[in-house]
Amino acid sequence: MSEKIRDPAILNPAAGTMDGIAERRRQEALLKTGALQNAIFNSANFSSIATDAKGVIQIFNVGAERMLGFAAADVMNKITPADISDPQEVIARAKALSEELSTPITPGFEALVFKASRGIEDIYELTYIRKDGSRFPAVVSVTALRDDQGVIIGYLLIGTDNTARKQAEEALLKAVALQSAIFNSANFSSIATDAKGVIQIFNVGAERMLGYAAADVMNKITPADISDPQEVIARAKTLSAELGTPITPGFEALVFKASRGIEDIYELTYIRKDGSRFPAVVSVTALRDAQDAIIGYLLIGTDNTVRKQVEAEQKLLDQRLRDQQFYTRSLIESNIDAIMTTDPSGIITDVNKQMEALTGCTRDELIGAPFKNNFTDPERAEAAIKLVLNEKKVTNYELTARARDGKETVVSYNATTF
Repeated sequence: MSEKIRDPAILNPAAGTMDGIAERRRQEALLKTGALQNAIFNSANFSSIATDAKGVIQIFNVGAERMLGFAAADVMNKITPADISDPQEVIARAKALSEELSTPITPGFEALVFKASRGIEDIYELTYIRKDGSRFPAVVSVTALRDDQGVIIGYLLIGTDNTARKQAEEALLKAVALQSAIFNSANFSSIATDAKGVIQIFNVGAERMLGYAAADVMNKITPADISDPQEVIARAKTLSAELGTPITPGFEALVFKASRGIEDIYELTYIRKDGSRFPAVVSVTALRDAQDAIIGYLLIGTDNTVRKQVEAEQKLLDQRLRDQQFYTRSLIESNIDAIMTTDPSGIITDVNKQMEALTGCTRDELIGAPFKNNFTDPERAEAAIKLVLNEKKVTNYELTARARDGKETVVSYNATTF
């Protein structure tokens, strides 16, 4: 009689079914875990470096190759992760850990994995050195790899390139430092208000320029109260016409454009505590919260006195130059002789009415034309220019001028340089 082997699931269908489902779920979980581990390990965004117990590299993934520039064959069974790390940082880490854990730790690979070897979670930052010698900051997570008996058989170091975060931190620090430098500069008046315009911050530059202590104005007045009232009224009127909406003279006139998101830099007169005045160029920015609601305004001003003085001086110089030109022109035109001026190459730069009459050409026609073209002997005329340049002065040099209509006139050429 033969005995048939019975399937336990047939004997106990319910139990067999539950065991089968549990086993499938366990296998699916393992597959998912394996897939996740495989994705992480083979990611080009992570450097995954596995070592043996002594620290010699056994696995070097594609992410490590991309970040560090080494091929896996360059490092496997040859070096430890300490050999691609900044040596001074490794020494410093060994010293810091020795003090922290009260045990001597050797600079080198031991310093990189000591905490992990003691079962302590360890994530730290250090500088990795690429094959070409360049460096980058990395955040490294270290895990001890153990066998079934809990004995360490190696270590896994997973690293990420921290350059972008470092650059962002440095940029933020620079931005904060720049903002702080500007805000605390004695060369800028930085005045921050609440939404209604009442001054909340009054920096050292504002104190220096306006003569008020911060306590004199904070929570008491608006920037309109330290501005020329007539200019504020005029600005309100101008903006009302420009933007087609009534704008109240006062603080609203100073910030209306900024409140509408329009860039606004304008000039107005600030009034100091002692009543004296100075021209200021003011830049206005609306301060907004996370919901984009206006919570205040920032007015940054610079003293425009020096530029105004320079402009006034330049205006005076320009007027003097115009007066001198008018005087010179008057002298030229009042002379009974034909007069012209040329540059060193003999090109006419100015003439008087008598010269126009002599040549039969207009002033516009003569200016910019060669001097020699107006004489019967151009070479002799050109020689006259060279002679005056060499001798500084020429008198009674005879030339024959030829007018447009062909009329010839013998003239005595007298010239001097200036």
